[in-house]
Amino acid sequence: MSAESLNHRLRHFLANRLGWRSLRDVQKSALEAIGRGEDTLIVAPTASGKTEAALIPVFNSILSEGLPPVSMLYVSPLKALINDMHSRLELWGNHFNLEVMKWHGDVPANRKRRFIENPSDILLITPESLEVMMINRSRAEKERILGNLRYIIVDEIHQFIEADRGVQLNSLMARLERYTWVRPQRIGLSATVGNPEEVLNWMSPSGAVVRDNAESRLQYRIFELNHHKLLEVLRRFTGKKVLIFVPSRREAEKYYNIIRKCLDVDVFIHHSSINRDSREEAEERFRSVSAAFMVNTSTLELGIDVGDIDVVIHIRSPTSVNRFLQRTGRSGRRRGLQRTIIFQENEALTALSVASLALSGRLEDLRIPVRPLDIYFHQILSSVFELEKPTRGDIYRGLGRAHVFSDLDAEDFRHLVEFMVENDFLRVHGPYLHHGFNFEKTFGKMNFLEFYTVFPPNYEFTVKHRTKVIGSLDSFFVVTYLKVGRGFILGGEKWVVKDIDHERFIVRVKPCTRDAEIPDWSSGGAPTTFEVARHVYDILLGDFDRGLLRWLDPGSQARVQSCMEMASAEGLDHGMIPVRIGKRIEINTFAGERVNALISDVFRLEHGVYDISNSAFTSSFRARLDYHDIESTLRDIPAIISEEDFPLRLEDNLDRFVKNKFIEHLPGDVAAHMRYSLLYRPDELLRLLRDNGPVQVHDFKL
Repeated sequence: MSAESLNHRLRHFLANRLGWRSLRDVQKSALEAIGRGEDTLIVAPTASGKTEAALIPVFNSILSEGLPPVSMLYVSPLKALINDMHSRLELWGNHFNLEVMKWHGDVPANRKRRFIENPSDILLITPESLEVMMINRSRAEKERILGNLRYIIVDEIHQFIEADRGVQLNSLMARLERYTWVRPQRIGLSATVGNPEEVLNWMSPSGAVVRDNAESRLQYRIFELNHHKLLEVLRRFTGKKVLIFVPSRREAEKYYNIIRKCLDVDVFIHHSSINRDSREEAEERFRSVSAAFMVNTSTLELGIDVGDIDVVIHIRSPTSVNRFLQRTGRSGRRRGLQRTIIFQENEALTALSVASLALSGRLEDLRIPVRPLDIYFHQILSSVFELEKPTRGDIYRGLGRAHVFSDLDAEDFRHLVEFMVENDFLRVHGPYLHHGFNFEKTFGKMNFLEFYTVFPPNYEFTVKHRTKVIGSLDSFFVVTYLKVGRGFILGGEKWVVKDIDHERFIVRVKPCTRDAEIPDWSSGGAPTTFEVARHVYDILLGDFDRGLLRWLDPGSQARVQSCMEMASAEGLDHGMIPVRIGKRIEINTFAGERVNALISDVFRLEHGVYDISNSAFTSSFRARLDYHDIESTLRDIPAIISEEDFPLRLEDNLDRFVKNKFIEHLPGDVAAHMRYSLLYRPDELLRLLRDNGPVQVHDFKL
């Protein structure tokens, strides 16, 4: 299918209502693939037109074939994205006399009832609301709603892939085919990722990957973070539209007030502790102006439309290439030039590594969960809810169509169902399965609300001082490091832990007044990826484009040069893991926090080391060990972590990680293995030790 063969009404709409003179290349390629009936993954930066790349062929079919409702299902990870997309799609729908319906927890019940009775042409929904619909509606209602479905569009699919909600969604896409007359064509929209073919495979057994090959230039600067320099740089962008990402809600408030006080500009603030109406008002006002600043945490990282951004500013360095590009891609819509500035605080090496990898196109792969038995547990219970008198075979075959469960066989299903029956989550009546007493006791409160809302959108803990939200911490850091009485830095302030609520993902703190040793953990964001940390080591050895240094300010350049000189003085080369023995033992892996935490825990189990403090580059602890002890233990790690019961030996850490409400009800060994694979990176540790070996150093200290 070509642009010239589009429905004449659609061509008129694009040309006269939207003012388009032609389609972009990614839109032409998507039109061809989707027009052939292929499941299609569209991979492109933010603001590249990938949403329209999916909508154009879908609307073409709706108009040309006269498709009856509901013809298109749009699934998004966020209610805010659904609200934003609903506004955009209403423009299309009103023009073509098509009805668009959004469905999530904030939509009034009377509107949902009207939709059930008279479905609209297009439905926008979250996975949780789709789950509720699958469970609570009769078969006749589901066939009326879903029977005519021809297209499923999954927006921001990269946000789903690694998460529990992604497993849930993948399962739901398979389950809803019970009620459709034909298998719906699947279309995924993704930011640029390292392994698009695997993402496509997650979505569909076959199909096409459409990439945006348009040349998009990246212009970056890296500055040391200080009050004076920040204001000096921001002052240059007065009269421009600037999106500013900060690491915590506390710092969002801090920098919002600094900018409002010191600069004569319009400035807005956006984070998850601000009520929905205020956030939406800020979005609308920022979108409608040509010059303003918007300070946010990660709430505007996804595709909410805020207009044409001139420059994206990061306060603190991103820790992954994917996230850096996701944020930076919000700029440059008009000129094809993405402009970004990183203000780093003792992170010059990380910031340079992220920029270097981004420029060379070396992105991280998304990690698709393997054998997600906790969500399988949930989906079995949900399927019993959904189906009238289901047999084991009905449920097993229905879930077996989902890619995420393709590694689970009939024996896995049988063992899990037997466990669920033994624990009275399920009961057997003849050939049929029913819910047991323990299911209703555990999840029946508030009309099974506990069952529907099982998956946190991310694994972050909210940090609170009394009633005030300070910020958030990645749960890897909370689970592997924090305990009552431990100190840490967040938002530039020292805090000490009063209590950790692992069920509600809350860390309660009070100000830290003592001169305790505070770990080097300031942002609270996601751990540094293996790829970024390893490339830092490349930089230390000079294995990178030295021309990139000219875009760093003198202080950042001096920091990088100093570290390179230190590595050279120690005679470091590729294949070496520098080990320094002093008051503390430091194993400099340059492999990310998740790898270093696993190394420290191996040494804790094998040698009783204590006072563990890890960073992205170093596993550090106190112990009475000599270099030979360290060398031999590192050599033995592959055998140690390959032992079947090794995750059970980490029970103290793993048991504190809730993950979701269902992992608690799995057999203990199964739950331990699942937590272990999520909290640590054993595969990356094995890669590190396969290609690198320890070498003792004396003056090497980052």
